[in-house]
Amino acid sequence: MANDDTLSIIELLEELRAIAQLGLNYSKDGYDRERYERLLALASAQYSALCSLPSSEVEKRFRTELGYITPKVGVSAAILNDQGQLLLVQRTDDSTWCLPCGWAEVRETPQQSIVREVLEETGLLVEVGSLIRLGWRMPGDFGQPHTTYHLQFYCTVVGGTLQESHETTKIGYYYIWSINRWHLDHQVEAEAAHQYWRNQRSQG
Repeated sequence: MANDDTLSIIELLEELRAIAQLGLNYSKDGYDRERYERLLALASAQYSALCSLPSSEVEKRFRTELGYITPKVGVSAAILNDQGQLLLVQRTDDSTWCLPCGWAEVRETPQQSIVREVLEETGLLVEVGSLIRLGWRMPGDFGQPHTTYHLQFYCTVVGGTLQESHETTKIGYYYIWSINRWHLDHQVEAEAAHQYWRNQRSQG
């Protein structure tokens, strides 16, 4: 019953937040804008309790989104060597491990976003193959205030040199069972990547 209650609260907050942001984006009436400002502040305060972020930070993130409110889209790359080790990076922001990943950019296809992110984070140039997983995170999951979709692609290295970036402290190929501190749901992504690799190997 608690889970159902939590979901209904999240759904209500998502609706209120979207109404507020759309209203602030399109409304020209001063009185209406005051009401939308109040709605956004109230929604942000409640998101804060779910996400363990200050309400001011939640509101700031919401205010950067313009236009019709849709889920954010993230992309990640599954890159494995012949031994079944997965290319992973250790992040500078929280020292956790993840696949090369990032947010999709406007005026890019998902595949172009993947190529850019991998090159920026690892120094490698990849060819993007099949979509192997579509994941999502709801508001409150992992302390995040947004609804997000996550596209994971199987990739093959075609050039470049492995090197760290300002976003990473370590980078390399690792057996996934040797990692004990994953970023958000990247353990699930790592397992999906390894399963896809094994299936490909078994099919010859």
